[in-house]
Amino acid sequence: MELQYKGDFAKTLERFEAWWNCEIIDRPPVSLNVKPTGEPNLPDKQHDTIGDKWMDTEYVLDCFEAKLETQIFMGDSFPKFTPNVGPDLCATLYGADLTFVDNKTSWAHPVFDSCRDILKIEPNFESVYWTKIRELTDRSIERGNGKWLTSIADLHSNGDLLSALRDPTHLCLEVADDYEGVKLACQHVNRFFAEMYDDLYNRIAAAGQPTSSTNPILHTGRMNMVSCDFICLISPQMFEDMIKPVISNEIDHLDRSMFHLDGPDALRHLDSILTYEKVQGLQWVYGAGNGPAARWIDVYQKCQQAGKCIEVKAYDVEDAITITEHLKPEGVWLKVIKQEFTVDEAQEFLARIGRWSEGKRA
Repeated sequence: MELQYKGDFAKTLERFEAWWNCEIIDRPPVSLNVKPTGEPNLPDKQHDTIGDKWMDTEYVLDCFEAKLETQIFMGDSFPKFTPNVGPDLCATLYGADLTFVDNKTSWAHPVFDSCRDILKIEPNFESVYWTKIRELTDRSIERGNGKWLTSIADLHSNGDLLSALRDPTHLCLEVADDYEGVKLACQHVNRFFAEMYDDLYNRIAAAGQPTSSTNPILHTGRMNMVSCDFICLISPQMFEDMIKPVISNEIDHLDRSMFHLDGPDALRHLDSILTYEKVQGLQWVYGAGNGPAARWIDVYQKCQQAGKCIEVKAYDVEDAITITEHLKPEGVWLKVIKQEFTVDEAQEFLARIGRWSEGKRA
């Protein structure tokens, strides 16, 4: 497919398909930020509350498209709209309400006194927020036809869904007091993952688009980021017994999956995660104050040795080039997250990554 704002999109899709298989066609995928051409002409519309602003579909898309007009997509960056009401979307299917915080995120209000109460509830796909996500998805597909991609919304399921419904502290206490109840609730909400995913995926696939997620990756079939940030608070034994089986069920529904491993406390589970045969990729998020990426070369190397493709979030060019000296290019996706490039700087950096791909010093 062709995109107005990304003339070489077909090549980017090829690079990502090769990346999933730890291969390269010319160079690894590279995502970077290029200095915009100017300030976006954002719509001048007032809303009574922050929540009203989030829920105004046309306003949200008007803002997105206005920013798109000033952006330059080089390397394997591409225009993508992610329908979004915050990370606790799935919790709203079970009755949780959201509080929107400025223009960046929202959080759910816990609604259950115990995980065993959740066993009595099935998701309501006609809820206010899920209906809004459907609307954002459909309108983005319609308005963005030939211009941008529409991605799958952020789906935090399994243990993270329970955490939103109960509150992380209360859930930790309940793990200690009623481990079996928490485990049963995790299995219960997992029964509906495929229905959640397919409700959104089928809309995107029907439009003939490849699949993307909150993370700007691509695949031509069913694909998603799989995750459970709650594992930072539990032992490896609990992960193996309670979380790993339900994540396995999610993975089995997908053609490609990438595990989102968030923060140093999650590293205790890395060896177990690498045994997931159907997890092709790993996103290691080292977190604020724990960078740069070069501090974690041993993590990336372990993932490569396990046959996984990896996302490397380099701070800047220097950090990225350091990484290239310790990893093989096959299966690496380089993201430069804290440097804004000029067009000439971006072209030079891409050329250096090309030399690395040819077995030369970047």
